[in-house]
Amino acid sequence: MPLPAARENAPVDPVQHLYAVPLEDFVAERKRVARELREAGDKERAAELAKLPKPTPPAWALNALARDRPEVIRAWADVADALREASAAPGPGLRDAMASHREATAQLVRLVRAQVQPGGRPLSEPMLDRVRALLQEATVDPERAARLREGLVAEGGEDDAPALPTEGDGARRSARRAADAADEREPDDPAERRARERAEREAAARRAELERSAGEAAARAGRLGAEAADRAHAAAEAAERLEDARRALVRSESEAEAAEQAAAEAREAAADAARTAEVLQAQLRDLGG
Repeated sequence: MPLPAARENAPVDPVQHLYAVPLEDFVAERKRVARELREAGDKERAAELAKLPKPTPPAWALNALARDRPEVIRAWADVADALREASAAPGPGLRDAMASHREATAQLVRLVRAQVQPGGRPLSEPMLDRVRALLQEATVDPERAARLREGLVAEGGEDDAPALPTEGDGARRSARRAADAADEREPDDPAERRARERAEREAAARRAELERSAGEAAARAGRLGAEAADRAHAAAEAAERLEDARRALVRSESEAEAAEQAAAEAREAAADAARTAEVLQAQLRDLGG
């Protein structure tokens, strides 16, 4: 799988580069790139990159497709966005949005099965099931959908997931490096530093817990919304079947009335024919006598 091409006069982001290398080369390349960043003086970025998890084969397959066929991923993500919006306020369009999402997901999984081979091997059916699960997670979580568009899908804890690139990343890292350099020139009190570090860790832990809770709530809301939509769909189909049955009953009643009328007319005609036959037979007897 080729490395992502850099924009003209712009270097490739180290994370984007790392998630584009062949799956079997990921660990070695992660070490190499982290070492280069440390040697260049960007120790914070090197530490962040060194923690990035190796993608699972299903995650790597989706990342590869995002790089090589971005239009396909964008089309799927647009359909997922539409379903997410329709689920937030269920209405007449929800059924169509669900059908479009199912078809788009099936097409994307078929494309992964046919064209992407992590480590040179096609994905097994259980791994394709995991691809479907990752797509479902991206459906209910806009941030996961954004990672999919960028080719930065990572399974596992969100704390270790690669950060989405933003325009201000470089400036913020430069500012942090400058602040770190100032800290090195003017070291603060060890007790204050430990207290600050402890407070930062606690704040990071609280933020991680809130992010996990928010993600779980969003996923649960998505599941409940999809379940409610399925039940609404089933109720609409049941109502339609009931209406069909009612119409069929009305037709059957009309047909029964018509059949009864026809039977009565046939009985009356038979009685008339019998009376006519008796008269004719009486006339024949009189002539014969």
